[in-house]
Amino acid sequence: MTALLARIQDWFGRPLNRFIERLRLRLAQPDALLQVTLLGLIAGLLAALLVVAFRLALEGLQVYGLGLPGAERYESLPAEWRLLLPILGALVLGLAFHLLPFGMRNVGVGHVIIRFHRFGADMPWQNAVVQFVAGIWGLLIGLTGGREGPGIHLGAFSGSLLGHSLGLPNNSVRTLSGCGVAAAISAAFNTPLAGVIFALEVVIKQYTLASFLPVILASSMGALLATTVFGPETLFTIEIHHQMSFWEVPTLLALGLIIGAMAAGYIQIVEGTIARSWDWPVWARFTAAGVATGIIGFWVPEILGIGHDTTDLVAAAELTLGALLIIAVAKWLLASVTVGLGLPIGTIAPVLMIGAVVGGTLGSLLYRLDQIPLNDVAFYTVLGMGAMMGATLQAPLAALAAVLELTSDTGAILPAMITIVVSGLVSRMVFGKSGLYDAILRANDQQMPGPSLWFNGDNIGVSSIIERRVAEVNCPCNLARFEQALEEKPAWLVIRDEHRQAMGVIRYAAARAAFDHVFNQALFDAQARAEAEQAARDSEVQVEAEAGADEAPESTASPAHDSSEAGERVEPSDTTEAASEEQAEPGIDMEALADQVREEVLVDPAEISGFYRAADVEVGYTLTQAQRVMREEDVGVLVARRMLGSPQARTLGVMTAAMLEQAIVER
Repeated sequence: MTALLARIQDWFGRPLNRFIERLRLRLAQPDALLQVTLLGLIAGLLAALLVVAFRLALEGLQVYGLGLPGAERYESLPAEWRLLLPILGALVLGLAFHLLPFGMRNVGVGHVIIRFHRFGADMPWQNAVVQFVAGIWGLLIGLTGGREGPGIHLGAFSGSLLGHSLGLPNNSVRTLSGCGVAAAISAAFNTPLAGVIFALEVVIKQYTLASFLPVILASSMGALLATTVFGPETLFTIEIHHQMSFWEVPTLLALGLIIGAMAAGYIQIVEGTIARSWDWPVWARFTAAGVATGIIGFWVPEILGIGHDTTDLVAAAELTLGALLIIAVAKWLLASVTVGLGLPIGTIAPVLMIGAVVGGTLGSLLYRLDQIPLNDVAFYTVLGMGAMMGATLQAPLAALAAVLELTSDTGAILPAMITIVVSGLVSRMVFGKSGLYDAILRANDQQMPGPSLWFNGDNIGVSSIIERRVAEVNCPCNLARFEQALEEKPAWLVIRDEHRQAMGVIRYAAARAAFDHVFNQALFDAQARAEAEQAARDSEVQVEAEAGADEAPESTASPAHDSSEAGERVEPSDTTEAASEEQAEPGIDMEALADQVREEVLVDPAEISGFYRAADVEVGYTLTQAQRVMREEDVGVLVARRMLGSPQARTLGVMTAAMLEQAIVER
């Protein structure tokens, strides 16, 4: 029997291994489009299966475990249940996380982004299991969150599992993980196009044909499986048919301004909560979120859970203005605090509900003022959802696609564009807030140096990043000119040759240290030479004086006779001192000697330790063009100046390779 099994394995195992090995080699190439697309389809299927299982388990427990009349109907629970269920449930969840190893606690979209860009999309299975169980538990007890966060993690894990099981190269594993993310979003909201764009904008952060096609097919598979199980309806039962008029533009601008400010405030609260709860034990953070949820949910039950049922009520204009305002503020505060405390649940669903309530509030106000018909309240509800999603995640295309797919109305595209663009600009440019996930990673001291869809090297000019505190000298130069260039303490000293071409650069500290060393050594040598010359002159004078004294005739006149003839007595000591004063050399003038050293001593900056070779670059170039110059000249530093005009143009700044790469990544 054993021999038969070995023979069967030999028959089928070797060809299969050879096929997989050829597949690995092919997928290492950037143009293996057919193979990676087929594998992306499988990854999307696995991701959709996990997301469907997650949703079925959650809704089953809500209906059959808690006895709710329908999924998300927490309003039907008694008040004491609404208070105690989140508190006790969050305490249990926190204690369970406290017992887990630290590495297994990392779940959610932030974890996916970190693993995708830093670890080749390697998603540990232990974290995926924790995410599945903890996500269901957190949403079951009524914490304000969504299914899409756990879904994204499970989807990325599906693609990673498939890729690593086959031993595929990291480039293919990353694409398959992105396919899983797209399928998860598509299955969660039944929005395949939004799933594609979300995966590319938020996780992959790259638009290429090689990633587009597999992700599209995977997202389609996610939507197909979700509609097979749950029906063809989208997540929200909102139907609109709206024709935009010109008078609505100011209203749309106002909605974009309000939601942009709320998105910025949402991110600010998340960052502040993370900073204040940084040192708390995990059980304390989770329990705090449960207490906040229980207290607010006791009075405002609409904020419990995902909130899809509340969104439907808002779109139907079945809530009063007062109730809408209370729900909007309560959900805004509670959702941001919950995200900041690190609960293992999704962050997109609360953002969508906040936007829906804010947009619905504006729509209800206009309806009560007889400015719009009742059906248009749903229109503003959907616009608010898209604007809040786009501004908070800084994913405008994904938000626009979500609005289009949720409404099935092409008339919503133009107004959605206006509100999404305005809200995104307000949050990013007015309040300086980046996307939610970038803010979370930064607040957790995990700055993500990944690619950016906002800017690249072709969108950034050299003049925007150069260090402008520079001075320049020609090579070689004397110490006086070298010292003059260092007077204002420039960050960089630029060295140019006789043709005014950049030779290299030196940092200020290295240049100052080199000047002090050369100057002090030269001054010491000059002083030693001056003292030697003075000693030689003094010796010559003394020899001459002694020779003169020996040759002088001896006086034969008596003192009385001399005195009577001269009429006065001459003191010998006065005569000697006068002669000495006439023959003495003046002392060394150190100030004059130092000036002489500065003028006469030359220094070659290229021989200074800390000298970096550099090349000139046109200050009007983009960073991509600057990178090309850096590669062609084989240097790590560029000196920016206006080269299109006179070759004598002054230096404008210095840019290193590290500065250039950081600018491309961070912006």
